Amino acid sequence: MTVRLNEAEIMARALQGVRHGIVACAEAVRNEAVSAVLSPPKTGRIYRRRGVEHQASAPGEAPASDTGRLANSIRTSYRENGLVGVVSASTAYAAYLEFGTVKMEPRPFMRPALARRRESFEATIASFVRAALR
Repeated sequence: MTVRLNEAEIMARALQGVRHGIVACAEAVRNEAVSAVLSPPKTGRIYRRRGVEHQASAPGEAPASDTGRLANSIRTSYRENGLVGVVSASTAYAAYLEFGTVKMEPRPFMRPALARRRESFEATIASFVRAALR
């Protein structure tokens, strides 16, 4: 019995598995960041604006959602032929919240989301590669 391996097909299938794994990892980070912004409780000050009471986040907490713009701006994109996943927030103030300013302590939401999901990346990508090679 002769077994012939089609190396090009095997590599293409493995690469497709990697791409699917990267998408899954990037989406997991995105979902984690959105959840951090939208999930209570926040412990910052309480204030009223336009007749509505709002509780802000405290320094070190993920930002509290007010209008939903920040959470809705968190998106994924892909580069390098699908081998690089990017999670970004497009509001003008996202970086100020993440890193803080001279007048405001940071309210990180992206870096903690990445940190919470990072350990599972290798296993996630490996499972997609295994599935692609079956």
